[in-house]
Amino acid sequence: ADPTLSAGETSLVTITFSEAVSGFDNSDLSVPNGTLSAVSSSDGGVTWTATFIPTVGINDTTNLITLNNAGVTDIAGNAGVGVSNSANFTIDTVLPTATVVVADNALSVGETSLVTITFSEAVSGFSNADLTIANGTLSAVSSSDGGITWTATFTPTNAITDTTNLITLDNSGVVNGSGNAGVGATDSNNFAIDTQRPTATIVVANDALALGQTSLVTITFSEAVSGFSNADLNVANGTLSAVSSNDGGLTWTATLTPTAGINDASNVITLDNTGIADTAGNTGSGTTASNNYVIDSAPPTATIVLSDTTLKPGETSLVTITFSEAVSGFDNADLSVANGTLSAVSSSDGGLTWTATFTPTAGVTGASNLI
Repeated sequence: ADPTLSAGETSLVTITFSEAVSGFDNSDLSVPNGTLSAVSSSDGGVTWTATFIPTVGINDTTNLITLNNAGVTDIAGNAGVGVSNSANFTIDTVLPTATVVVADNALSVGETSLVTITFSEAVSGFSNADLTIANGTLSAVSSSDGGITWTATFTPTNAITDTTNLITLDNSGVVNGSGNAGVGATDSNNFAIDTQRPTATIVVANDALALGQTSLVTITFSEAVSGFSNADLNVANGTLSAVSSNDGGLTWTATLTPTAGINDASNVITLDNTGIADTAGNTGSGTTASNNYVIDSAPPTATIVLSDTTLKPGETSLVTITFSEAVSGFDNADLSVANGTLSAVSSSDGGLTWTATFTPTAGVTGASNLI
């Protein structure tokens, strides 16, 4: 009855004799690519029916059910002769299958990959809705060969690091030319995604550096990097020894030596992240600044002024010692006084300006005297 059978379909088969027969059963029939339920008659043996169920996984355009007439007899005992064939019928119970291939199985920042979905035969009804995409997006699938081969472009999500990713096809969403839908799911090959750019922190251990002091500097990356050198660093008011790593490129250290003669409260070390790359080839972006550090490597200087530079008997002079910045530890022991004595030095402004009184020695005449 149904000359074109696809997956899940069956067909009524009717065997009609010229007269009522006996002795007829399924053993008198040759049934290709399927099975037949037991033949039966409801009109005394003239008309017999059964149900044909095609075998799954068959694609054959030429099929006949053949009756061996010699196996049946009429009521007079006459046996049939020869064979009788049914009309030809077509079977397509092959379900479409697919392979999904991601061409680039290691994707980094800025990369995309061709994705090819190849079906065992031309299909219809296939769209992106039939696909589950891990950690990315897929452009619309399209076919240029009638529905066998479909392609699209996969773009990974930014800032992802994942070594296990699949694109999964739901086969039930596609059908072949016979209307057979696929079954189950098909996974692509595994692909790795690393679209995470490396980042860094920079810590200057000693954030208040005086003359003669140095500091450990530690640059810690979010992942191991290569290509990193001192050329990637801008060091304010100092020099840095060569950076080095002993853990494979994750943590790098160096020694900061401040420039002599500097007094600056605002200093940072700045990293140009574009000069480094992780193992996937992703470069950093932007810059990273260290914590602020203070440098005071300028030694204090001083001026010494006598208010009266020509002293006579009975006269004294105010002496003012003015430092370039406030100092501590200063006393008369630090002074050499020619031809006189100096009262104890003292400061009323926190150590910047110090004063004392100079009293010349009696009976001295000298035109060249210095404190």
